[in-house]
Amino acid sequence: MNEILKYAIENNASDIHITENQIGWVRVKGNFEKYEKRITLDKIDEFIEKCVSSIFQSYRDMREKRRINPIDGAFKFMERRFRINIYLGMDGVNIALRLLSDTILPLEKLFLPPEVENFAQIRSGMYLVVGATSSGKSTTLSALIRRINEERAENILTIEQPIEYIHKPIKSRIEQIEVGTHVESFEAATIAAMRQNPNIILVGEMRDKETIENALSLAETGHVVYGTLHAKSVIETIDRIIGFFESNQQEQVRFQVARVLKGIMHQTLIPTNDGLIPLVEQMVVDDVVSSMILGRQKMNAIRDHLRSKGVKGNVH
Repeated sequence: MNEILKYAIENNASDIHITENQIGWVRVKGNFEKYEKRITLDKIDEFIEKCVSSIFQSYRDMREKRRINPIDGAFKFMERRFRINIYLGMDGVNIALRLLSDTILPLEKLFLPPEVENFAQIRSGMYLVVGATSSGKSTTLSALIRRINEERAENILTIEQPIEYIHKPIKSRIEQIEVGTHVESFEAATIAAMRQNPNIILVGEMRDKETIENALSLAETGHVVYGTLHAKSVIETIDRIIGFFESNQQEQVRFQVARVLKGIMHQTLIPTNDGLIPLVEQMVVDDVVSSMILGRQKMNAIRDHLRSKGVKGNVH
């Protein structure tokens, strides 16, 4: 286990995939490569007990009682942080590891459209970064938090699972909470946030109705809420949010979304000779878009409006 982690660090790999008693795989610059060594179950057990002791009991329960819920966590190895997900499959224990950047890159280094920087200046409302898993959403939001931290004094709360990037206070106070370690759920953390007096809240994953409902309420009461969501496009994001709710709640939720949403950016990562760069589609919610959301305009109508203004997907 230590050897494959060291290999990943030395080769700047983004991901490692391990299945008990099989060879490992690593992803380097978007390419999937075999790591020609088998990793036995006893080595996996030893590694988790030593390096990820905070989740060892959950892992032991999974192994002994065949509990099927995946386990999330993070740990440090050779001064680098890794995100870990442990899950059971047909061939036994599987581990998916993500090598996290040891620095929070500034926005200008992420090859994003310059308009994204404007969303570090909002003083209320909601801004979402959406896309598939491993599309760089957390990296983008961490860069936004870094920009705010460098420029002004705010009380910032991040709610993540797990904590990926460690922020050190510069001009702002930053409290980072990890779901599963410091709080039971995103829902519980967003409820508590209403009593913790943050100006800015980062919700690492808006994946259930209750968390979305709380995030909308926070944005509606004058907070800045940054969040991520799994969605295929900026337009689909709106319908996806509203679709979490029962039909008798959807009109109220539509009104809230139209009022608080400031923008959405969809991103995916594409491989190049120099590594991965984002393919970006962005939407700024102006008065016209807000009215179209409130008026139940079809997705194509909003898309046509954005295209008429020249606000399209951009490759940088």
